[in-house]
Amino acid sequence: MKIVSLFLALVAGTISGIAAADDDDPGFEQIREWVRSGRILPLQQILDRYRPRYGDRLLDLEVEHEDGVIVYELEFLQEDGRVVELEVDARDGRLLKREIED
Repeated sequence: MKIVSLFLALVAGTISGIAAADDDDPGFEQIREWVRSGRILPLQQILDRYRPRYGDRLLDLEVEHEDGVIVYELEFLQEDGRVVELEVDARDGRLLKREIED
């Protein structure tokens, strides 16, 4: 599912609006509840952890719930123009996958 806006996400550590890819994916209210209940980390914590290394400019953010695992997929634009895509376990912030696009 794609993030339509990140207005509150960057300020309050929650996701303010998303467009669901299908009915099985969590909506923004579900994601906010997971953050409130401590099931997943707030987006701001994830950004604080990965921005210094991968770039300040967040291009895209997706939240997926597959096979019981909630994943933040982040795309950062680096200073050299490359795009880095990260898959991060939303529960503990662990980096699951990194891909660099030239």
